[in-house]
Amino acid sequence: MPALVAVLVYWFRVLRRPMDVRLKRRHVGGSAVLTLGAGMIVLWVLERPMTLPGRYKWGELAGVMAVYLFTWSLLLATRARWLEPWFGGLDRMYLWHKWAAIAGTLLVLPHFTVTGAAPGRPANTAGLALGVISLLGIIGLVVISLPRAARILRLSYYRWKFLHRLMGLFVATGVIHGLVLDQVIASSLVLRVVFLIVGTAGFLCYLYEELLMRRLLPTADYTVTSVTRPAEDIVELRLTPSGPGITPQPGQFVFLHVGGDGAWHEHPFSVAGTGPDRQLRLSVRARGRETRSLSAELTPGLPATVSGPYGMFDFTLGGRAQVWIAGGIGVVPFLSWLQALTSEDRHSVELFYTVPTEADAVYLPELLAQSDRLPSVRVHPVFTRTHGHLTGAEVNAALQVPITDMHTFICGPAPMVEDISRYLRRRGLPRDYIHAEHFAFR
Repeated sequence: MPALVAVLVYWFRVLRRPMDVRLKRRHVGGSAVLTLGAGMIVLWVLERPMTLPGRYKWGELAGVMAVYLFTWSLLLATRARWLEPWFGGLDRMYLWHKWAAIAGTLLVLPHFTVTGAAPGRPANTAGLALGVISLLGIIGLVVISLPRAARILRLSYYRWKFLHRLMGLFVATGVIHGLVLDQVIASSLVLRVVFLIVGTAGFLCYLYEELLMRRLLPTADYTVTSVTRPAEDIVELRLTPSGPGITPQPGQFVFLHVGGDGAWHEHPFSVAGTGPDRQLRLSVRARGRETRSLSAELTPGLPATVSGPYGMFDFTLGGRAQVWIAGGIGVVPFLSWLQALTSEDRHSVELFYTVPTEADAVYLPELLAQSDRLPSVRVHPVFTRTHGHLTGAEVNAALQVPITDMHTFICGPAPMVEDISRYLRRRGLPRDYIHAEHFAFR
């Protein structure tokens, strides 16, 4: 009950805030995860048998809630576009996907610790074996998803992605384990039905992702018509559709697969702009082994498949006065925003572009040209090796009005996004005034 009351109070505060309804809508997804989870706990408390030891019952509840969270994790991995407005974009869906998986793993550990030592537990060797397989598999997949572990293991993105596809099988194994061994579930038809529905939903999401998603996702065929290299580690390409193509909104991103009918290797990239006949302009920074290989092999004439568009990084969510903060290649979505603005537009924009050196500021000339075209846009280049890393205090000092009155949009390295967001929150800027694009899909 306290959790349900907390959700109601939270929503009362959200509905009272004077903000765009689209910003209010993106609170629904997380609230649904928490509210339904609280409902599962209440149902468990009401239906649990009184004859079993209390410690055992709470240990089994931990396992049931782990399955519940893994089901959400599998659902959010399906790239279902109808879910985007309720979570705030695919990048935030993937954040919830990761958080749900980590929380589920943390619940699996006390489940096995408590129930494994419970007296009178049914001696079912097959059920116990399924539980151990599920536990070790899930822990292993979560561990290799941690950035530091991935670096130590030198695990490429595509190998990680292949291994990550086993998560649904381990969750299904855990569901069977629960149906076989959980005495609380066995004693209540209601709990058994609910647990089976939740577990089946997760497995169906997994089957959809593995068997149907690639066929049902919105995709379009393109041809690489232009490849330029404005910097040693940046490749800019233009894609011309072979058919109808797609029409992304400014600030959205797509999944790009180059090379025809080869392996399903794809990567998300923000759209830097569009051209005649639905051409797409993408900028690729060679960071990992895969993107370095992709940038080295890109040549005009290659076939490409584009999936999407995705994302809700949208400047129209903000008010008239805005701050845009771009770190390195994070400037790309802002390029598409500037292309969409007109000289009659009433938005007043302070754009901070931070890169290590002036030589790295490959998009500064374009930004300055757009600033000349748009009198309401001011560009602030920041070279970190000379001036140090951009801080929220420096952003605030450069503004003509208090930053607490402005929507702030940030795209760049995660440490920069976190540091500036933390500063803005300390200054009293509401969370819904801070908009960040998250590209940590791993």
